[in-house]
Amino acid sequence: MLFAGLYHETHTFLSVPTTLAHFKAMAFNLGEDAIGRNLGNGSPSDGFLTTAREKGWRIIPTIQMAAMPGGPVTDEAIAAFDNVFFNVLEREVENIDGIFLVLHGAMVSESCDDVEGVLLKRIAKVLERRGRDVPVVGVLDLHANVSRDMVDFSTLLCAYRENPHTDARQTAVRATELFGRLMDGTRVRQVHRSTPYVLPPTGVGSMNDPMKSVLSAARRIEAEDPEILCINVMAGYAYSDIPDCGFSLNCSTAGSADQAARYLDELAGVLESHLAAGYPKENTLAEALAKADALPPGRGPILLIEPADNIGGGTPGDATDLLGPLVATGRKGVVAVINDPESVRQCAAAGIGAQVSLRIGGKTDEHHGQPVAFSGTVRNLTDGRFELELKNSHLASMIGTSADMGPSAVVENDQATILLTTMKTPPMDLGQVHSQGVRPEEAQYVVVKAAVSHKDAYDPIARASFYVDTAGLCTSNLNRLPYRKLAGKQLSL
Repeated sequence: MLFAGLYHETHTFLSVPTTLAHFKAMAFNLGEDAIGRNLGNGSPSDGFLTTAREKGWRIIPTIQMAAMPGGPVTDEAIAAFDNVFFNVLEREVENIDGIFLVLHGAMVSESCDDVEGVLLKRIAKVLERRGRDVPVVGVLDLHANVSRDMVDFSTLLCAYRENPHTDARQTAVRATELFGRLMDGTRVRQVHRSTPYVLPPTGVGSMNDPMKSVLSAARRIEAEDPEILCINVMAGYAYSDIPDCGFSLNCSTAGSADQAARYLDELAGVLESHLAAGYPKENTLAEALAKADALPPGRGPILLIEPADNIGGGTPGDATDLLGPLVATGRKGVVAVINDPESVRQCAAAGIGAQVSLRIGGKTDEHHGQPVAFSGTVRNLTDGRFELELKNSHLASMIGTSADMGPSAVVENDQATILLTTMKTPPMDLGQVHSQGVRPEEAQYVVVKAAVSHKDAYDPIARASFYVDTAGLCTSNLNRLPYRKLAGKQLSL
């Protein structure tokens, strides 16, 4: 069994490219390291590797690469994957019974809008040239932008069903079980249904419509028809300016392709009947604070959600369009996390207990605000490593259960406690802040740079939460973005 991983969610409007160095900073594992560094880490790769070993399959590792969501991937990074993967495939093609790929599905490079589709097509050509007919199975993120080539040149695709992605490892286990059925002789056909709808990340949480209703209908169909192996409800990733961007549906069936197509038509109808919920309206900061002030007394912080700087969607994590105005109101008890290596270095030079005057955030580009003046005390300095408290959290789907923010600092004054990091890290697990001595449970307001992925970690501690419309390239108002390739797509109601 040949195994590889290539994982990146690409935000094509970001100016900073995702380089080979970004992959090496997160995951760049060759040969046996692709097994050893993933077994037991709670990731989708672990799900496949552990299940395959339990089945007694011999795994031939190639390369496993992953990087934090960001700008277009350099061709150098794609070439690094291709050179290793295809060399091993050519060498081992006579010895394999199948190929298992852990992918994202929304990867864009400097020269290619459909990295996964091109990869799968190239694999198919190698297998055809060498006279091999073996299953090729891919695990996808729920936010994949699925192309026709991804479907036509794979045997079966299997996507996450939860957002936040608490089922990422479980999905890989499920895909591995389906892989076993394929190797036992089950023949399947994949049927694909694209839609014209591009929904922002804030509109595709699995506990809310439209995703909730479409997912529920898909599970009902799977339960009622034993010939359906898998139905994927793909929310899409709105910040990839590519023709295949958007919501899509995919079905693998051992039966009638026509019947599968009718199922997908039914699911498209469910989506359209709940479409309004997929384009939620956000508050201004003033509206959010007024609503917070009107709440009855209670325990826990108010979450001020800032999806326009959704780190898990690729943005830099240093936006200040919410933090600056919030601090300017004079309110106290604020907790925030800002990615700012320069300020971390200033804090480290000053030392714990020192008074510092910083200009925090707003340093990546012109889209995410200006630096905010902040004077306070350095309360903590660490190497930024932490263990996830939720072992199946959305963050585990990306990096496993150990995380590294790089050198980090906590600064504090009478208004706010701010965790400064060197490497942007999405707020998907409370271990991030607890490991640094920060207690968001005791705050009045917590600034959360996310869309949906924070919910499993932060909702249980919150008194209430409000989405705030701010500047940033992960804005929920998709009409603000300069798309060029989405002909015929719908960005709003």
